[in-house]
Amino acid sequence: MKASDIMHKINPLPIRCNIKEANDILQKSDTDFLPVIDEEEKYVGIVSKDSLLKEVLNGLTHNASIKGCLAQYIPCVWSDTELEIMPICSNGAVVLNSDNQVKGIIRNIDFLRAFRSDIDDLKDRMYAVIESAHNGILAVDLSGNIILANRVVAEILEIPVDQLIGHPVIEYISNSLMPKILLSGQSLYGEKIVLNTTPILANYSPVKKNDVITGAVCVFQDLSSMDAIHSELDSVKKLTRELGSIINSSYDGIYITDGECLTLNCNEAYQRITGISASEVVGRTMHELVEAGIFDHSVSILVMEGRKNITITQTIKKTNKQVLVTGNPIFDENGYIFRIVTNVRDVTELYNLQNQLQKSKEQTLLYETELRHLRSQQAEDTGIIYRSICMSKIIELSLKLANVDSTVLITGESGTGKELLAKLIHKHGKGINKPFIKINCAAIPEQLLESELFGYDSGAFTGAKKEGKPGLFELAHNGTLFLDEVAEMPLLLQSKLLRVLQERQIIRVGGTKPLDVNVRIIAATNRDLPKMVKEGNFRGDLYYRLMVIPIELPPLRDRKEDIPLLVKHFVDTLNNRYDYKYHASAQLLNVLSDYPWPGNIRELSNIIERLMITTNEDELSVDLLPETIYRKDVLPEYGTQLQDAAAQAEAYLISKTYEEWKSWTKVAEILGVNKSTIYRKALKHGLLK
Repeated sequence: MKASDIMHKINPLPIRCNIKEANDILQKSDTDFLPVIDEEEKYVGIVSKDSLLKEVLNGLTHNASIKGCLAQYIPCVWSDTELEIMPICSNGAVVLNSDNQVKGIIRNIDFLRAFRSDIDDLKDRMYAVIESAHNGILAVDLSGNIILANRVVAEILEIPVDQLIGHPVIEYISNSLMPKILLSGQSLYGEKIVLNTTPILANYSPVKKNDVITGAVCVFQDLSSMDAIHSELDSVKKLTRELGSIINSSYDGIYITDGECLTLNCNEAYQRITGISASEVVGRTMHELVEAGIFDHSVSILVMEGRKNITITQTIKKTNKQVLVTGNPIFDENGYIFRIVTNVRDVTELYNLQNQLQKSKEQTLLYETELRHLRSQQAEDTGIIYRSICMSKIIELSLKLANVDSTVLITGESGTGKELLAKLIHKHGKGINKPFIKINCAAIPEQLLESELFGYDSGAFTGAKKEGKPGLFELAHNGTLFLDEVAEMPLLLQSKLLRVLQERQIIRVGGTKPLDVNVRIIAATNRDLPKMVKEGNFRGDLYYRLMVIPIELPPLRDRKEDIPLLVKHFVDTLNNRYDYKYHASAQLLNVLSDYPWPGNIRELSNIIERLMITTNEDELSVDLLPETIYRKDVLPEYGTQLQDAAAQAEAYLISKTYEEWKSWTKVAEILGVNKSTIYRKALKHGLLK
């Protein structure tokens, strides 16, 4: 605070005033003195009420000039003088500017007001600081009465501050150590007390003035908040340890810098890959490290400049090792880069891993080839010949099923090899030395089928053996029962079969005693069972019992790549049987591969046997093929227009397929077009009557 801030502005007296005029002005003013200025308005002194009275008593007249009454006992201060260094005079002071002109005066009351304002301001600031403190502050006087308490103390004690002031401290804090501090004058720190269930850490100190105790002060620290801070700090430490462990467990090297490319950390893998220790780089910028020759260049610098992920090859000059480094920027909430994380991989290790991976792939391919060959060999042992992908998947599933006892339902057209697949499952399973019993449900009369399946006791019916007869379920005990054409089983018998599947027990015809049987059921059909269930011709519950593992065998027309292999198998089999030396021509294989084979593999086998028996040549040709498969006259004559030739071939193919199947829907399915197209083309060629 400056003198100009507290001065009292007045009009100074001109030097030409007489005593009477000066006295009149002083009597009307609220001050005991006034400064006097000369003709140039420069300060020359002061006149006071006392000095005027004294001169009058000494004989000066009222008309005399005030020049003889001037005094100099009032100090002068400059207007910018700070209050703290201002000379204090009980009579006041005159305030002058740099030109020695009067700006005002400072009276005693002005000094008092200024100091009181400073004291009030200091007091307000002190209370603001105390109230803003996170900890509680409580002070007492020498008598132990509370003279100061902040809001934290009031909140802990749940008593307003104005109610605390003036009361003894032990009235509200019975275990307070304030009285002890007042007596001993010694400080106490870290004392734990409980106030209103709040754990408190209390620090006590005496208040002294001129080495004399005038009171005591206590600072309260809420331990519950400290516990929360400690817990949070422990969590941060734990997270830091975990993060460090994760970074160090990485097989790849990790190198971390801040947004200015100052190295902060690198993991153990980085030191292993590069041969550079953390102590060589941590605390140094990437610019320094490049200049020092440790790195040839830095991806961190490139990331900082480009503000994006960057991958480069870097040479570690210390070991002359090449590494692949990828720098990744991490941005703060303001979009500034504050970390750059670099992943480091040894290029040599990557090459080695790539070679190992390639070798593993080649080894896997070799094993897969050997496995396919083994499976193919296993299938060939039961007469299943294939190379198509669809059959490979079926054989793979079947060999897997061989190791379990789940019920299997094999579906597919006649002649697709359902029985051979059932034998494959049985042969390669746990029941390899156990019985495989087959029954064709369509070949046995309905009245005999039950006794064939379940057997009968003596006297069960007229003509029955005296000792009875075991059924096929008993004969297949611990083995496999193959139910071929299961869709032809009568509905009444279907319910009994269902009970056997559920209870694993049978009762012979004419018998009453249940017999335990352990039989694996494999069923087969060429019928549409879901349609039969819907029409009420097959039990739905039995269908779902049989459908545990469904396998659908594709027709031969959907696995044409297997036809040449099957032809060779059939030719070789008959050559061995009859001591022949036949082989199939390339044209024959092409024609057979293009034929739709409605009778599937069975029809193909019969055709090969017919050719080998009827031919007179060592090479089996198309000449002896039946017209249903191949006709010479279907070929147009030489010179026929291509469009006409195509029409003739189309008409022949549609006609012969219809003759075989007697169904336009089937013709469309076999020829691979929709039904409307077949109708339109048949009408075009005059095949519809």
